[in-house]
Amino acid sequence: MTEFLRRPIVALVLLVALNITLLSVQIRNESGRTLLRSWSLAVFTPVAWGVHSLTGGLAGALSRYVFLYRAGEERTRLIEENGRLRVELTKLRNVEQLLARVPDFELVRQQYTFATRPAAVIWKSPPFYSQRLLINAGTRQGVKVDTAVIVPHGIVGRVIATTPFTSEVELITNGGAGAGALLADSRLQGIIRGDGSQTLSWNYIPSYEKAEVGQTIYTSGTDRIYPKGIPIGRIISSAKGNKIHREIRVKPNVDFLRLEEVLIVARN
Repeated sequence: MTEFLRRPIVALVLLVALNITLLSVQIRNESGRTLLRSWSLAVFTPVAWGVHSLTGGLAGALSRYVFLYRAGEERTRLIEENGRLRVELTKLRNVEQLLARVPDFELVRQQYTFATRPAAVIWKSPPFYSQRLLINAGTRQGVKVDTAVIVPHGIVGRVIATTPFTSEVELITNGGAGAGALLADSRLQGIIRGDGSQTLSWNYIPSYEKAEVGQTIYTSGTDRIYPKGIPIGRIISSAKGNKIHREIRVKPNVDFLRLEEVLIVARN
């Protein structure tokens, strides 16, 4: 180190630096600040701006994340609330129709007193294999075998197996699945059955009865699984033929390929 300082050039550089430092402390600019302070500000200002911009950017990003997270929660809540209100509207319409025919409020209350709870679809079977799905609610949430699963605009299916936290649901379109069904206008009743396709058959409708394309089929409640008055679908074909019963095909209201959330029915 001593040999390094003995070099003339190094000594000269150190001496010049010392003189500049002493001068910067003594000499003042027009604003009254010393040159050393002015130079310090000139060096520190970009650093301060950089730190400010970085912290501001991080704070802004965090605020946007919190906002989007809360917006996502609010969207989920509104979707669930919208579904619940649509189910309630369907029930009220059915109550109004029934009261017009049967002025017995207690009978109406017994038929339409049920609650629902939301659940998410966490797995779907391949359509070509079987038409079933898995939801994230089980016996711990009060789900039982033969519990009805619906959405606000139609029926989905029934629970066929449960675990403490999940349930397997058989879609109404699965082969062998069925439900009691009726026409809202004529009160004509039959049985809706699935056959593994994307449409349903409405069976046991006499050939002399009217069942026109475009009419909506609702649950009748006679199967003791699905509540009465839930929409099932619309008639897309109705042929009389030479048979005793009409051949009627129904397109479900529910798009099972895009199903993400459902409602589990809990009868009171």
